Amino acid sequence: MAVKVVMPQAGQDLETGTVKGWLKAEGQTVSKGEPIVAVETEKISLDVESPADGVLLKIVVPDGAETPIFSTLGIVGQPGEDVSDLE
Repeated sequence: MAVKVVMPQAGQDLETGTVKGWLKAEGQTVSKGEPIVAVETEKISLDVESPADGVLLKIVVPDGAETPIFSTLGIVGQPGEDVSDLE
């Protein structure tokens, strides 16, 4: 089952964060807990880990884009899985 990679809340008063760079490309295998995307807020820079084992099926927010906290950055699942309902 596909799961979302979510922009974390790295401070209570923050509303947005920026994707600094994807560490994996669409279609690459990922392991749960493996860093897959670097993000930055006005307070901190951090790597977001994969929430599950599988494949990075879709990058929703590209490098350099600012996005709200808790928004979907990408989707991890099994090869060929339909993720249109998670975007």
